[in-house]
Amino acid sequence: MILSVFPQLLDWQFFGPLFLRLALGLIFLAHGYQKLAGDKAQLVGWLESMKFRPGKFWAWLVTAVEFLGGIALVLGLFTQLAALILAIQFLIIILWFKRGQNFIGGKEFDFLILFALLALLVLGPGTWSIDLPL
Repeated sequence: MILSVFPQLLDWQFFGPLFLRLALGLIFLAHGYQKLAGDKAQLVGWLESMKFRPGKFWAWLVTAVEFLGGIALVLGLFTQLAALILAIQFLIIILWFKRGQNFIGGKEFDFLILFALLALLVLGPGTWSIDLPL
């Protein structure tokens, strides 16, 4: 009965975005929580040294984007908006913070996250999401 109401549950490729959402969401949730629970003075100082002033504003913004974006991805709530905002963050990380670093041993993990976020942006939330239309 439930499969006739939700035919997308039969389509296995519909689970791909779910796996991306969960993996990325848990990564961002963990990083955001670490920043939320930790001492922001070091993050503030580092951001200011990278010319992001005022550092306190940027530290709270990065923390909120990662923590709330992680929650949104796990739940499948505003998935594409969260993926877009997080992709912008990772584009800045690659172009500004990681400039001058080699691809291998420097940027490859960031590229993977960026392109996984872009995949979610294009594919949508997949199954088992609050965004999923009924």
